[in-house]
Amino acid sequence: MTTTEIPRLSGDLSDEPARSRWNWPVALLAVLAAVPVVSMIVEVLRSPGLNFLDYWSVLGLASYPSGQFHLAGLFVLYNGHPVVIAGTLFWLDAKFLGGSNQALGLLVVVLSLVVVAAMASMLPRRLGAAVRAALVAGFAFLVFSPGNLENFGEGMSGTHWLSGLAPAIVAIALAHRGRTVPALILGVIACFGHGAAFPVWVALALIAWLRGDRRWQVIAPIVIAVLGVVGAAIAYTTLPNTSSIPTATFALDRLLAVTSGVLGVLWSTQTPELAVLFGVISLIALVVAVVLVASSRVRRSPEPGPDVESSDNAGWTGLSVHIVLVAIMVGLSRAGVADSVGESGRYAMISGLAASAVLAMAVLLWRQLAVAPAVVIAVTIGLVTFTLGSAQATNVRNQYPGQTVLAVAMRLDAKNTMASLRVKDSILPAAKGLGAYPFTSDFTLGCGGPELGAKLDVSAAPLLTPNGTSGGYVESGKVVGDTMLSGWAVVDGRSPDCVLVVDDQNNVVGGGYVGLPRPDVAAATHTTATGAGWHAVAAANATNPQVVAMAGGKAYRLPVAPKQ
Repeated sequence: MTTTEIPRLSGDLSDEPARSRWNWPVALLAVLAAVPVVSMIVEVLRSPGLNFLDYWSVLGLASYPSGQFHLAGLFVLYNGHPVVIAGTLFWLDAKFLGGSNQALGLLVVVLSLVVVAAMASMLPRRLGAAVRAALVAGFAFLVFSPGNLENFGEGMSGTHWLSGLAPAIVAIALAHRGRTVPALILGVIACFGHGAAFPVWVALALIAWLRGDRRWQVIAPIVIAVLGVVGAAIAYTTLPNTSSIPTATFALDRLLAVTSGVLGVLWSTQTPELAVLFGVISLIALVVAVVLVASSRVRRSPEPGPDVESSDNAGWTGLSVHIVLVAIMVGLSRAGVADSVGESGRYAMISGLAASAVLAMAVLLWRQLAVAPAVVIAVTIGLVTFTLGSAQATNVRNQYPGQTVLAVAMRLDAKNTMASLRVKDSILPAAKGLGAYPFTSDFTLGCGGPELGAKLDVSAAPLLTPNGTSGGYVESGKVVGDTMLSGWAVVDGRSPDCVLVVDDQNNVVGGGYVGLPRPDVAAATHTTATGAGWHAVAAANATNPQVVAMAGGKAYRLPVAPKQ
């Protein structure tokens, strides 16, 4: 092909020489693959600085009250999973990065890139550069989908999942190339990260068999798996278990509903039936692909020895089995909660990996598929799935405001409010000892001026009674300390800059968040101030506190809404 020729996107996938060169379609697909990654980095940087939920519980296991590292405390089962790696990462985050949720979110981005790179390494060169680039773009859109935002925006969730999944998938990629020893080492490491890594031993044994590797390479993962099952049985009966998950259920319908929901959650977070439907399709596709590859191996090479076609598909077959087993594990352990638990955003990582495996296996096994259709299919599936994740991303973003209130509550030792936001106050000594946010110098109430403990004379501040395009109320009842305060405020047709709580001595004793959606307020005041809602919290010992809205540097007192 001369430099003036336009690269073709047609022909057979096995036409490697004409497809392997770097050309403009490949470059365009590479840029396309970067789009969801950059988008997710922006999402992470917009997420709250304060870490979420389980971070604090696991940090409590990893820390003494003084903040010193407590490795022995991590040898427990947290909701049925190991937390040795995740707990260590959480402690390092608290110790050296100020307990930054965004830092963990960026770590999740890096680990997800490792996963995508590992999957890309298993694509055979016979597919050609354009098809491989299209598949990688599809993987990127599936793994970095907005439907998976919970694992990025709430960094602790993705860090825990990927501390097991990332090394397990790299192990699968290594085994795909016959590098059994490093694969086994990474498999062991993965099992200290998260329970989602446990099926890796089945995958590694299957890959070695499909490749026609030496007998020890097939047997070694099986032996480790048996030892692991024995060790897990001992661990589950002897180690402390912090799980609050109901007893596993074996009702087949509920098991299938949850398992399918896990595999299909990326396609629907608002209609559970669609998630289950797409999950069932993924499950059937993966099982059929695995059976086809395994039967081909038996038919083509009944005796030990290499088989090129099975070797090409070995890693993807192993990954398919791994992901299906993970989904079944979730089904067994979580079906006792609810049939719809599989549609939780935390499982979107599994759904993305399952979709990636279906996509790759379809292209690998459909050998007559031309280049252009393969590229279109890979990119379309990625883009459509990415777009469908918007609703789930909105659900995650709606949880962000609570973190601002939680940060204020932690600074004020408002234990009741912390409990209502599902964080135990027992973590406070360790958080203070480590200097984790919100116990850092950059903590702020966001008003650009008054902070906790400052003086703010509001004796002459006007009462923001509803009148035209201004108004507001405290709707949660009498203003008292250490309770979740809520209401709305509009000043001259706009939402205020922030809310504070001031006591009868003009001390700033609390604060919160402004910007919660209140379309009812916008309609009633005939304004566009849709984010007029607010939440706040005050210190437990605050005397006669009152809520104050700040707008343009001016304070406005909010009245308590009259009882209906």
